[in-house]
Amino acid sequence: MLDRTALLDVLSVLCTNATAPTVPAPVVWPWKKLRQSRGWSQTEVFRRLNDVAAAEGVRLPAWPTFKRNLCRWESGTVTVSPFYAGLLGRVFGLPDWAAVDPDTMTVEAVA
Repeated sequence: MLDRTALLDVLSVLCTNATAPTVPAPVVWPWKKLRQSRGWSQTEVFRRLNDVAAAEGVRLPAWPTFKRNLCRWESGTVTVSPFYAGLLGRVFGLPDWAAVDPDTMTVEAVA
């Protein structure tokens, strides 16, 4: 469950990107803020992500590779792939109801 601050951070990112006047930027979930709002270390995110992935029959890369990717996702240097976004969304309890149209950057409900 998202706390109020984390939800406002997420909505702020979505609303900001949804009104971009020129070239739309990809939506970037505030992974670092979400992690820090829970008091989790990067290692804790990795542990929880491993649990979710294992339950789905997926094996993640080793910690050094994952840590490099997590740092890039948290800094916004690299956009999270849909696969990892789904796993991270489940770890952080993000809603499944939101999808973003990459052409218009509008948020739509998903059935």
